[in-house]
Amino acid sequence: MLAVSSVAVVFAAISIVGAGTLALLVSTQQRKINSAHGMTAFHRHLDALSDDSREHVRSQLRDAKQRQVKR
Repeated sequence: MLAVSSVAVVFAAISIVGAGTLALLVSTQQRKINSAHGMTAFHRHLDALSDDSREHVRSQLRDAKQRQVKR
């Protein structure tokens, strides 16, 4: 009788830890999706840069576009 109840406690503990881990993974994945909206996040980051930094990034983007057009 004691062995059955201890096995039940072990399985209950495993279930609780598994559910907690799953909840943590789902919540962190949801934050990653919401925090990085591709081009919107890129433009927000670009707006935060100084004018000199922006020009450097713009020139890199122009160069990359020109390389794609040449292909």
